[in-house]
Amino acid sequence: MAMPLSEARALTGTDQLWLVPGAGKLLVGVTVHDARVSYGRTQLLIQPLSGRGHRWVDADMLQDVTD
Repeated sequence: MAMPLSEARALTGTDQLWLVPGAGKLLVGVTVHDARVSYGRTQLLIQPLSGRGHRWVDADMLQDVTD
């Protein structure tokens, strides 16, 4: 089930791990900047903690940072 937009918006400003599609088990540290629903899918605008750029990704591709 897709993440509700209200839950996705609560992630704004938090650091998460993004599972990069097609790269095996590569997780990248990102900061969430915004949330939206596009074609029925909840998406988050992310930016890497180190480096440049940003992109919209499906919310189910992110997970909490755990030590």
